[in-house]
Amino acid sequence: MKGQAFKYVAGYLLPLVLVFVLFFMPLSVPVFRNSADYSVFNPNWNGISKLATLIHEKNKGPIILLDPLDNYNLTGGTLLIIGPNTPYTPDEINTIKKYIKNGNTLLLADDYGTGNQILQKLAVRMVLSKHPLHDFFYDLDDRFIVIVRIEDPVLGRNVSKIITNEPSAIAVAENGVAYTSGVARIGPWKRRYPILGIAPYGSGRVVVLSDPDVFENSLFDTNKPFIENLVNYLPGPIYIDETHHKDYNLYTQGTTTIKRALPKKKAKLILTVAGLLTLLIESDVLQKWVPILKKALKRMKREKTLREIVLELSKTHELEEKDVVVLLRRMEGD
Repeated sequence: MKGQAFKYVAGYLLPLVLVFVLFFMPLSVPVFRNSADYSVFNPNWNGISKLATLIHEKNKGPIILLDPLDNYNLTGGTLLIIGPNTPYTPDEINTIKKYIKNGNTLLLADDYGTGNQILQKLAVRMVLSKHPLHDFFYDLDDRFIVIVRIEDPVLGRNVSKIITNEPSAIAVAENGVAYTSGVARIGPWKRRYPILGIAPYGSGRVVVLSDPDVFENSLFDTNKPFIENLVNYLPGPIYIDETHHKDYNLYTQGTTTIKRALPKKKAKLILTVAGLLTLLIESDVLQKWVPILKKALKRMKREKTLREIVLELSKTHELEEKDVVVLLRRMEGD
């Protein structure tokens, strides 16, 4: 009965449990959340968690930067700075300069935050207006200005419109890509204004979008065709600056469950191993090896010889070996 029980448990139940765990058990991980505007950890209407998910789906990251930028050695890809509202240190500005000059891309999306500080230090010919933008073309009300003119064919593919939310405008831009209508107005000045511009910088480039709300979760679904084109356009990996938000307050809240997915090759390997283990038990191979293993263990645990005992005692008590031998023989005689 014991042999049959052993065969059942080891040969059938254990492999099945192993396969079940690897294939079907979910993995629970902590969820990091943040209530700050434009945070990748904010799943609410004012966060950009949907953008982070899209970047992940495109296999471009994202790589979230949680420390000052000068603590990193950024290489390759694109740096995203979205809605910053705290100043950048001189060391951080120098890190950004070096990063772009080495052939990489900066995407700055801002309206009334600290984006101009970066643009001024970089000395590029683009400036974000500090006055609100008005236009006759809007959605719902005049806060949600509609952009329909996208001159870059790659970024404009299958895009009928971009919805903004109280945007600014790029007052100066060498290479505008997306524009308002010709009757848009900033203060008393009425003309066509760019809301997306691109400027070369060293071996790299600076891309400026004058409304970070374009990426917000609340507008993401409407703007997804444009955002998807932009993510495809930007080289990876994509870094996202998370720390320059005034209300940055990362915390952990609960867990999330993600599915456990195994590649086909690994799944086949696991099934093969489980099957072989079952066959070994069924053929009594393992049971035949059990007595052999027991004998081997017994040999390893054999009793110590007289010589070994003498050496141990002599070293422990600082005695002569011959005296210890005489003592042991007398004890045997007793």
